[in-house]
Amino acid sequence: MYLARTEAGSRLHRYILRESYCSGGVFLSRDLVDLGLDPGRVFVYSGDSSFHIDEDFLKGLRAQGVAAPYRELEELFFPFIDPYIKTKLQPFRNRHAYRNWRPADEALRARAMRETHAMDRRRLHFLRLGRTSVETIDKTAALYTVLLDKSRDEIEQLILAREQALPPREYPHYLFAVFDLQRFFPESYARSIPQALNRDQMDAHFVAEVCRLAADPEFWRGYKPARCLPDPLIRYLIMYFDAAPEQSPAWTRFSRSSRSRRFHSGVRPDADRMSRPQAFSILGLTAEQLAGMRKKDLTRIYRQKALELHPDKGGDTEQFIRLTAAYEELLPSLP
Repeated sequence: MYLARTEAGSRLHRYILRESYCSGGVFLSRDLVDLGLDPGRVFVYSGDSSFHIDEDFLKGLRAQGVAAPYRELEELFFPFIDPYIKTKLQPFRNRHAYRNWRPADEALRARAMRETHAMDRRRLHFLRLGRTSVETIDKTAALYTVLLDKSRDEIEQLILAREQALPPREYPHYLFAVFDLQRFFPESYARSIPQALNRDQMDAHFVAEVCRLAADPEFWRGYKPARCLPDPLIRYLIMYFDAAPEQSPAWTRFSRSSRSRRFHSGVRPDADRMSRPQAFSILGLTAEQLAGMRKKDLTRIYRQKALELHPDKGGDTEQFIRLTAAYEELLPSLP
């Protein structure tokens, strides 16, 4: 069983208890209980920190042929319990869970690779490890066992829940990775600095990949047919086009990691601070020129210079870092 979150108006979500089941070799999902806006209503409180799941709720499940372990239901609904009780009990939950942990055996790992979709593996890999690459995605089969024996709807709800922890500044990098857009660009720096790639080409490839996935019958097996794009893909379109590229650049992480390495090597962080006059000089601009620009204009200038200075193109790492710092200094002042 799992909790499915559906839209219920502005910033509101409706929760439905669902379960996946196998029919004809395909995993489907069915609704069990509509829990409304507050799944926590299944709890009955009887003391300072005592509670139990409502017996009428349990009877309703049994009437539908659902015999879920009480512990499983408690774990499922615990995030929605009274905050006071949650605070008191949280330190004592799952204290001994590690004792029951067992590594996935070879047969289970092989099954996970065989029965899961590449898109799901890339998403789960990024959300767990913060990156996705051809070199590592097939070496972490144990991560994907959680996807086995689940309907497409349950998998999407699982992914959705984990995406909630993803900062908006990571959206472009996340989508670039999970849709494997790097394969369309031969440039050696495509993975390390995707925002230096041609934006129009990237947009076109992204939309094409969304359409390709929407038409993939294997991916959507058992999912309720949609009149237009399925909700998960609509979400990704919004994430992609609403996230301003300059808010989550891969080059920012590159420059910050480089600055961090120099800090740990004994260089004071203050030495990396960029003044506006220095930024103007590095980018070859004047204050008057900047005043007539928009963010996309400065980004275009940055990309041109970044292609020349990027270490993968034979450029100097230090100059590339300073170029990035200059860009970051001037960008917030533009509309």
